[in-house]
Formats: sequence, structure tokens, C-alpha cells
Amino acid sequence: MSRSDRNRNAVAALHGAPAGTLSRDALFALLDEDVEWIAIGDPELMPWAGVHRGHDGVARWLEVLNAAMEYERFELLELYADGDAVIEVVRAEGYARSTRFPFATDVVRIFTFRGDKAVRVHSFYDTGAYLVALGKLTARSSS
Repeated sequence: MSRSDRNRNAVAALHGAPAGTLSRDALFALLDEDVEWIAIGDPELMPWAGVHRGHDGVARWLEVLNAAMEYERFELLELYADGDAVIEVVRAEGYARSTRFPFATDVVRIFTFRGDKAVRVHSFYDTGAYLVALGKLTARSSS
């Protein structure tokens, strides 16, 4: 099995049963102890945004994210691999816990591997969708 296939399969395994969820145990098993986890956005508006380092940093990121947002769907849509890089596209939907306003966005994550561990994960998503759900941005309708 090629390095690309191994890395691709490792990321795919994060999205196990039940469907639409992410396995926390599998995630931490995949991450290097010194992983750099990057979530785009302004931390003043989205408290989970920023650069998080190591397993402790990723655990805090998950805690802060899950305190703010309730996910009802986190479904793997696409997965690409080339050598040490894996790109996943995930459909995320849910609501902000504080407002109960909904959000829906595709999340694109780029995993960078060294050996069999992810040393960097960079997440991209529609920050506007999260900010509207959090009540920090007003959605405009097209007329």
C-alpha cells in the first residue's frame, strides 16, 4: 500500500460509525504529539479559532468548539491524497448553543503527515455561517 493510500485510509477512518460523526479516539491516535492545528477565523469572534499545539491544544479546541456549537451533521463528502498530504471535504451542519441559530458549511481540512502521524491540520470553512449562527453577523438576503 502506498504512503498516499495509508494516509488517506487513516483520515477516512476518523469518520466511522455512527455516520456523520468524528471519532475522537481515532483523531488523537492519528495526531503527532506536537501537532499544529489551525482553525481559521478571529478568536475574538469565534473562540475556537487560531493555532493550537499538541494533543492538549487540540483537546482544548474541541472543548471550546463543542461548547459553542452543536453539530447535527459532520459527514465526509470527498477525500484526496498525494504523498504526505490528505485533503478532506466535510459537510457540517448544526446550531450555535447560545442562540439556537443554524449553520451549514463545507469544511476543508488539509492534513500534513510525517510518517504515520499528522503533524499539521489546517481547517477552512465559511466563517460567516458560524458568525451568523453565533449572532455576531447579520445575514443579508439577496433581493
